[in-house]
Amino acid sequence: MKYFSAILKTSITFLILLNSFFKPAFGQTDSTLFIKGADVSFIPQIEDLGGQYLREGINTDPLYIFKENGFNYIRLKLWHTPQENYNSLPRILEMAQRIKDHQLKFLLNFHYADTWADPGHQPKPAAWADLSFTDLTDSLYLYTRNVIAALDNQNTLPDMVQIGNEINSGMLWNDGKVGGEFNTPTQWENLASLINAGITGVRDGSLQGDSIKIMIHRAGAEDYNANKWFFDNLRNENVEFDIIGLSYYPWWHGDMDEVKSTLNKLVTRYGKDLIIAETAYPWTLDWYDSKNNIVGSSAQLHDGYPATVTGQANFLRDLMQIIGNVSEDKGKGVFYWAPEYISVQPLGSPWENLALFDFEGNVLESMAVFKELPDSLLPINVTLKINTATNWDTLQENHFVQLRGEIKGTSFGVLPDGKKVTWDSSSELVLENIGGDYWQASFQMYPEDELSYKIWTGLDKNTGTHLRGGWEGAITAFNGSTTNRRNLVAGFSDTTINIQFYNSSPETKTQYWKPYNISEDSIAVYFRVNMNNAVLSGRFNPDNHGPLAVRGDSLNSGGVLSWEKSKLILSREENSVNDGSFWSGTGYFSKSDLASNAKLSYQFYIENSDDDGWENVSARELVFSENILSANDTTLHWVYFDKATISSLKSATEFLPKDIRLLQNYPNPFNPRTNIEYEINVTTQVRLVILNVLGKEVRLLENTYKRAGNYSTTWDGKNNSGQYLGSGIYFIQLQTDTHSQLKKALLLK
Repeated sequence: MKYFSAILKTSITFLILLNSFFKPAFGQTDSTLFIKGADVSFIPQIEDLGGQYLREGINTDPLYIFKENGFNYIRLKLWHTPQENYNSLPRILEMAQRIKDHQLKFLLNFHYADTWADPGHQPKPAAWADLSFTDLTDSLYLYTRNVIAALDNQNTLPDMVQIGNEINSGMLWNDGKVGGEFNTPTQWENLASLINAGITGVRDGSLQGDSIKIMIHRAGAEDYNANKWFFDNLRNENVEFDIIGLSYYPWWHGDMDEVKSTLNKLVTRYGKDLIIAETAYPWTLDWYDSKNNIVGSSAQLHDGYPATVTGQANFLRDLMQIIGNVSEDKGKGVFYWAPEYISVQPLGSPWENLALFDFEGNVLESMAVFKELPDSLLPINVTLKINTATNWDTLQENHFVQLRGEIKGTSFGVLPDGKKVTWDSSSELVLENIGGDYWQASFQMYPEDELSYKIWTGLDKNTGTHLRGGWEGAITAFNGSTTNRRNLVAGFSDTTINIQFYNSSPETKTQYWKPYNISEDSIAVYFRVNMNNAVLSGRFNPDNHGPLAVRGDSLNSGGVLSWEKSKLILSREENSVNDGSFWSGTGYFSKSDLASNAKLSYQFYIENSDDDGWENVSARELVFSENILSANDTTLHWVYFDKATISSLKSATEFLPKDIRLLQNYPNPFNPRTNIEYEINVTTQVRLVILNVLGKEVRLLENTYKRAGNYSTTWDGKNNSGQYLGSGIYFIQLQTDTHSQLKKALLLK
């Protein structure tokens, strides 16, 4: 064994470089996964003693219950040679098989002891007690490698490994002890050698060892200075690992604000992913057996979180939201410690009131909190467009449009990109004018978060338009969830929301209402004109001279308009600015009567004018472009009567992609699922397939006719027969009538 120590430093240096080389390929496999985990190491012992876990009164495999309630990761502790046959390698192999059978991910926690290892106890295994440091390092390496190999041999390789448990002052005392009188360069070098031996054992235990994430775990998520001291020293010793794991028990480790601050500071300093590797909270202060509970006093509780099922749920919900909002998306998840630790005799449980099951083994409602949070906390990009042509004020391009509201879900009133969402003028969801009456905002949201909002318009940030101080009228959300606000529920891929129109009317409108009807056979054009200047000049009195009409070219309008008579009569917007100065109406132009790029000449016309009724401007023009013809409906930017301003026509398709493009799938590498997005700027046949390295088609994802737009789909790593494909390189191919594009995807298992 001594050969290992002799070459350890050289081989570790080589492996560090090798690992750094491969890290872009292997380190991103789970980059989108938000871990919702549980350490359930007591399950075998409790089941052997007759304990049951009940779902609706029926004894059920607890792993099924955990997965059903949103858990996606299971953690197991491993002892070297325990007195009883629990937490031993044979039992770990049994549990690992159950974990993988339930399609859950697996974290293996090496204690490197025969019993509990924690901040106050890091005993060597009895078998290693009298070894020299060289032999101790060799033994740790070989033991770690052999455990990983055994798991690999039964196809239950862990997805993540902890090298030590709560090693606040090192491990394998006193050889690997640090701090106090042991806070010396030699001791830090020893600890680094032991940790690196464990990491190398993981890498060497399987051909896929480089894909296993490595966690270094300490207790005390609230103490930034202690964590900084520890991880600075590991960094100085060139210990390479992936994840900082921290225990957080609120009765020992302070409040959540301290945890939040520490997590964000650690990200800034080290750039590592962060996980709360252990946490828990009581659902009662009562007890079931005679074994003293660890938490039994109200003095151990935190304000706002009573010892109730609801209090337990709220604690977990708020903690997961803090983790999910860690800067740079580095907060990767949480493990609940011993949610299965119910009391059975003769074992008993000092943790019975901290479990996620009641004293009889019935699952608590608080467990469902883990279903609330999506598995992915990677934010999506949202693009939202508003049309203010229907604002009964003279809103122009230099004015102000804002979304005011609130965000519910993972975010705490602040979106992932840092924008604040409020119901007052401080809201940072300010829209940019993109031409005419069109305004746009782009921002980020977490999947399944809910944004409730209304549109606010003003001449500037502090001066609202004339109705309701800038607020739009009543709106019914698209999903019926509210009667006076709009609603947006974030999906799992980047999204462009359908255009929404401002509601000036006192009548309640639905969220996606339009001032015109939509038809596949015709194009709706919304004409709008402001008559205030004509009123002030004395040329137009709405009571005497109205109504107003649109007249124009009969041939290029398909007969909808005429120069000789008024076929399209506009209605007065009674409550619009300046005592109802706006007039508007919609013309419906049959597609079959329109030629591509035909020019429609038109003017606004006063029906009962004292003179000829025509505007004192040259004829206005509207070009029926290909974009407009494929859009079916559009909006004509409002103009002043008698003012020779070129009308600005915007259609939904003008915001569609400018080209055909296949985007890189994400995550990539992936296992077992990846997202595929593509953009097409024309209506075309779309064929999306997966090819192997020989160019053979192994999966047909899409083969259909699609209109221009942004699209996404998911590939689950299966072939056309529904069988999972093996690890390797595959190609995603997008084919249209005119284009073919490829992207490389890497499937890792």
